[in-house]
Amino acid sequence: MLFALVTSCKVEDIVDAEDVYVGYTVVQAEIQPDKFFPPVRFTKTLPLSIAYDIKKSELKNVTAYIKRNGVQVIPLNYTVDGLYKPKYDFNVEQGETYELFAETEGKYIYAETIIPNRPDVNSTNYDRIDFYLEANINTKENEVYGAIWIAAGAFPAQSEDFYSISNSTYIPGTNIVVRTPALPEKYKIPGYSGNIFIQVYAFDSAFKDYFYSRSSGQEVNDPFIQNGGAISGNVKGDKVIGMFIGVTPGELINVY
Repeated sequence: MLFALVTSCKVEDIVDAEDVYVGYTVVQAEIQPDKFFPPVRFTKTLPLSIAYDIKKSELKNVTAYIKRNGVQVIPLNYTVDGLYKPKYDFNVEQGETYELFAETEGKYIYAETIIPNRPDVNSTNYDRIDFYLEANINTKENEVYGAIWIAAGAFPAQSEDFYSISNSTYIPGTNIVVRTPALPEKYKIPGYSGNIFIQVYAFDSAFKDYFYSRSSGQEVNDPFIQNGGAISGNVKGDKVIGMFIGVTPGELINVY
């Protein structure tokens, strides 16, 4: 497969993907409160010329553990498809801090995240000119925010992505406004009145750089799969990428 075509005057250099491929270890976990701590996935990137296959990508030789609130140490054990589960199940709570420590083939991996508080929404609004929903929320330290629209009724749906992610600047008592993408035409009609909701999400502040460096419209666990070195993450290590991130969904609020 051709990776790049560079033209200078009349000379063309063709570079094959295999010649420029750099392998990365990939770490992925999305941690939500009021749920069991999820498995952490360890994989490696594959050259663009190889179709993605979890059996080729998964790592089975990782030694890993998490530290909860700086005190409790919990080993992670391999299960299947690169997923490493805690030695025992436990519920995640808002405000907790989690650190990840891992080693594989001489590579040391570290990540840290906080579990955000449930978004505190003061008010909501429906913009009838540009057809988006918005929410005014109280900010918390080390958190950023995004929002999606949700349509209920006979044909339920929701926005595929966030419109934007807020800044992480925190001043006590500060409010910010976050908005959703615009509603599609089919949901603007009066027949959907009473069935359009907004849901605000709070993220560890590291999510903002990730959001603006990945391709729009992809979920948290998707973009690192193949050769994702250009995507920002919060996992540290030599040729290590990924997100080990706290996420807290807010309540569904009827707006329109």
